[in-house]
Order: sequence, then structure tokens, then C-alpha cells
Amino acid sequence: MKNENNLFAEFKPSTYEEWYEEAVKLLKGAPFEKKMFTKTPEGITLKPIYNKEDMTFDVSLPGFDDYVRGTTCAGNKASAWKISQELCAGSPEEFNRKILDALNKGQTSVEIVLDAPSANAVDADNADAATVGRGGISISTAKDFDAAFKGVETDCVDVYIHTGAAEAGVAAALYASQKGKKLSGGIFFDPIGELAKTGKLKRSLECAFDEMFATASYNAANLPNFTAIGVDTMPYSSAGASAVEELGAAFATAVAYVRAMLERSMTVDQAASQIRFRVSLGGNFFMEIAKIRAARMLWAKIVEEFGGGDESKKIRISARTSIYNKTVFDPYVNMLRTATEAFSGVVGGVDSMTVGAFDEIIRNPDEFSERIARNQQIILQEECNLADVIDPAGGSYYVENLTRELAAKAWEFFAKIEAQGGILKALESGFVQDAIAQTAAGKKKLYDTRRSSVVGTNNYANLSEKPLEKRECKCIAADRAKKVAADRKTASVNLGGAKGAEAIAKLVEAAQNGASVQAAEEAICKCKAGVEVKPLDIRRAVEHFEALRTASAEYKKANGFGPKVFLATMGPLVQHKIRADFIRGFFEVGGFEVLYPNGFQSGEEAAKAFAESGAKYAVICSTDDTYPALVPEVTKAIKAVKPDATVYMAGLPAPDAEPLYKEAGYDGSISIKSNNYETLKSMLSALGVIK
Repeated sequence: MKNENNLFAEFKPSTYEEWYEEAVKLLKGAPFEKKMFTKTPEGITLKPIYNKEDMTFDVSLPGFDDYVRGTTCAGNKASAWKISQELCAGSPEEFNRKILDALNKGQTSVEIVLDAPSANAVDADNADAATVGRGGISISTAKDFDAAFKGVETDCVDVYIHTGAAEAGVAAALYASQKGKKLSGGIFFDPIGELAKTGKLKRSLECAFDEMFATASYNAANLPNFTAIGVDTMPYSSAGASAVEELGAAFATAVAYVRAMLERSMTVDQAASQIRFRVSLGGNFFMEIAKIRAARMLWAKIVEEFGGGDESKKIRISARTSIYNKTVFDPYVNMLRTATEAFSGVVGGVDSMTVGAFDEIIRNPDEFSERIARNQQIILQEECNLADVIDPAGGSYYVENLTRELAAKAWEFFAKIEAQGGILKALESGFVQDAIAQTAAGKKKLYDTRRSSVVGTNNYANLSEKPLEKRECKCIAADRAKKVAADRKTASVNLGGAKGAEAIAKLVEAAQNGASVQAAEEAICKCKAGVEVKPLDIRRAVEHFEALRTASAEYKKANGFGPKVFLATMGPLVQHKIRADFIRGFFEVGGFEVLYPNGFQSGEEAAKAFAESGAKYAVICSTDDTYPALVPEVTKAIKAVKPDATVYMAGLPAPDAEPLYKEAGYDGSISIKSNNYETLKSMLSALGVIK
């Protein structure tokens, strides 16, 4: 009887050398090192395969050592990640209606994004009317939180609140409203992240740190499961940062916050326990998994260097799907993008997660888009059963190696920031912004040449799609102003010299008596000295392609016709199809109408059809073998009927043939090596489509 534990003993194990030989054969002369290794924006070179021999390090168990495999032994088996969602609501009452419905339909935590005035502690009746309730909820008093959380058992679900450059006023209103509740979750107060994103703060960071210390001290004493400090990688990822730069900047920020809290008499353990991270989830599936795992490892190392205990070394990680790679065109594809991003977040082991609605960059999400976003997580939990396995990526030769390479690179970037004097100095000097801008430029080049694909925008465009209708936001400023004026009982708050946790306690008492968020904030922060840096250049990956397509559509609407390109497809279908299909895709991403006729038998035939097409551009499509005879013939014929025509060939010309093509009047070639974006931009400029 065979040994059941060794069923395949009769098979000879293959070796790396054997695999290498077979791979080389399949490459048919192409260089192995060039074809089989992949360079990433992180500066990491991925090998084609990873084997047991690559595991030159020990892998810990979940809940132990460096926590790379998770901060708890049971992981999602004990408690699945929290399902969060940024609900589109401007007023507390609207938010309440939506959150009660969402909690009944599977959401397991509460997430509040404040509108700009509330995030900066400006009451609704003192704010620009156009900003009230736009992009988030308007909160001015404790009664607003009462309305927002009516019927919500806030001591049974995590609560997350995103603030801007102010915290204490919002915190006081929340705590006054939820007095006696054992809140869990936290406030994402990240003034350095806000500075990097916007380029300015209306007060000094020292003032922001004082406020941070006060709230964190109050929470440590009264709400130990509710954090007061946030570190957000979203501004960096939205500017095109690599995972290395995201992590490096995030941990440099966290270190700045820990140091600031230590200077104000907090212990390391107290400070670390008040910090929660939010990481962006992008489209590179395995890199995102590695990023989350590396974050746990790096935070444990940092806290250990500060002298913190084991519990403090356990990072708290929330995650949100990226904005950077989302598209206006073919927007339903965004659902597929967020699905893979959420999957990587689960496999990486986040504690809570928010999936953005597929239409969030176009319009205010509605009930449908919010439901789809929420259900993506529910499916991962309840249909895919991903919560049944602890660290499913653990032990993977590839993921374990990628995690450690990424952690090492991120630590190097973190060390460079520290060498600048810390994150503030690195932002003031432009070091962080310049590094990210360089990475973003590298990514742009990949998108521009279509070596990186964004489906529906720089590749596989669908020109027949109907754009999503935009929804007009109802202005609620007048109603909010009346309500705030009615609810506010005092215009000022006197702290009587109280500082730290005592100051927050007095603000909570004031909020219970009707003090507004703005009044509370003005009482605790009287600093008028602001700080400015060069802001991160935040933009989506392929919005420049979207601009070309939008311009083409507007041109067509204004003139009755859009930009055209004519394909001079020569010979039978088999002769021209591959290149003609490539050229069609090349031009459609710029909004060109591609005229794709059946194959022509002669240059004169192609020229006649071109003259009738109304196009300015023609692209000859055939094979390398036929080009030496066809390109001169077709080019001359086209320019004979339309001298101002621009004639290209599809593919790269043979060096010895190109002089003959130029002599015939050919204008160049379009191939996989062409810069798609720059080519289209130049053509559309020549046509007057873009200025």
C-alpha cells in the first residue's frame, strides 16, 4: 500500500534549471532577463517565479513577532473586518435615514465624512453656502450628531469620522451627543496629511498637535477604544505615489505624531494606541496585499524603537479603494476595479474597509451605486467565505518575498524623510512631493504608451456608451443655517485655562449646553499663524486621456462631425486585420471616428475612398513583407488626391526601407512603441479640436 502522505514520490521533482531551459525555448530567442523580469514603480524587480529557495527568512504565525501575518491569532475567524461606507448625505437627517438602511443591509460600521466647513470647524451659518453639505455631512452642534445617530446603537458598531485640519470641536460635539456610550472606532485627524494635500493650514502644526494631544488624552482616559489620530495614505496615492512612498510618508507622519505626543507628556504606548492608519487600495493586487502586510511589520518595528509594548506594536488599519485609477468613461468597469481592490484588502488583512461607489468621481452616488459598493464586501465575507481563513497569503513564496522587499524599500524612503528632519521639513523642502511627482511621471509614461492599461479609457474604448447623468445637489445652506442658529446656545466658550484632557471635558460640557463646533474650536485653538508647502499634484491616472475624448465629443457636437482617421487596409483580411485592429484601438481612445473599410487591392482604390471619407489622416495597414511595395504606392496615391493629407503606416518600418517611404511622402509610423497620448494630442491640436 502506498504511503498516502507521499502520493507523488514516484515523480521526479523538477528543478529551476529545467524550468529555465524550457522557458528559454518558449521565448524563441528573446532575452530571458528582459522578458521575464518585471520592474515596478516601487523600484522592485519581480522574478518570473519564486521557489522555496527564495524563503531565506522565517515566517511568523498570526498574532506573533512582527505581526506581518496579522495582529491577532484568530484573524477574521474571530471577528471579520468591519464593512464601512461613505454615504452620500449632506444633512444629519439624510445621513440618519441612509445609515439605518445601510446597517440593516449588511454594513457593520458607521463612517462619516464631513463637508468642508465642518471639517475645518466652521458652523453652517458662517460658511460659504455653496460648500454646506457638499462632499460630506454638515455638523455644527451636538444636536446634529443626535439627529445623525438617531436609532443607531453607537456602542455596538465602530464609528469613524474624517475631519480636516480641526478635531476638538467635532470631537466635543460627538462626545456630548453620545455621552455614556462606549464608542469604538476613531477620528481621522491628520493635519500633516491635510497639509500635504492642500498645501496650507490656517494654523501652526504645534497648535494642531496641542489639540491632538488634548483629544487623545481625553480618549485614553474615557474612550480607550476610540482613537484620536489618523494617518491617511490617500493624498499620496491620489498623487500617483508608489506603495513605497505611501508607506514611507505615512510612517514618517506617524512618527511625527508620536514625538509630538511624547513632548506633551504622553507615553509611547498611549500615543501609539491612539493612532489609526488608513491605506489606499490600488489596482496592483499582490502589491496591495504586500503593502498591508509590510505596514504591520514596519509599525511594529517603529513602536519597538520607541520602546513601546507588544499591544502598542499592533497596528490599526482601515482601508479605502483608490481614487487614482477610477475613470469617467466606461464607469461600470470601476465596479470591477473596486472588487479586486477590496479582495486585496481582505487578503492583506485590514481591520475595516470602505469601497468607493463606481460613480463617485462623476456624481453623488445614489442608492444603487452605494448598494453595489456595500455588497461587494458582503459577498467577499458571506459568499466567498474569505473570513474563514487566517492570512490566506501567508507562506506564499511570492507574497512573503514581496512583503519584505516592499518593507525594506519603504523603510529606506522613511529614513530619507527622517534625514530631512522629519515629514514637515521634507514637505517644506518639496522632497516628498518631488519624489512622488517623479513616480507619477513614470506611471504616466506607461499609460501614455499603453504599457499600462486602464480599460475603457486608454485601451478598449467604447465610443457608443452614454455618459452618466450628473445629479444636481440640492442646496441645504439656508435650512442648515436656521437649524444651527436655533440649536446654538452660546457664541463663545471659556476654558478657564484648562489644557489637555481637561480642556476637552470642558468642551464636551459646553457642547451639551449648546456650544457649536466653531465655538469649541475657537476656544481651544487661538493660533493664527498658518503653514504652507507645495501641495501634492493630485489627479487621476488617465484623466488626460479623458480630456482628449471629451474635447472630441464637444467638437463633434459643435460641428456635426468629429475627428476622423482613415485606415488604408490593404489586401485580404488576414493581411491587415491585426494592425488595423491595433490602430483602431489607438485612435478610439482619443475620440476619433475610425473608418475601417474592407481591404483595398490598389493604392488608387484606397486613395479614392480616402478622398471621399473627409478624413485628414490615413494609416496604411498591411504586413512587413508587403510594405516595401505598398507604402510608397499608397502614400503617393493619397497625396495625389489630397496633398495636405497626413499618411502613416502601422508598425515599425525597416531601416533600409524608410528612406523610400519618406521620399514617397510618408509622414511616419504608429506602433506599439508610439506614445499614444502625445500622438493623439498633436493630431487633435492640428485639427483644432483642442487648443
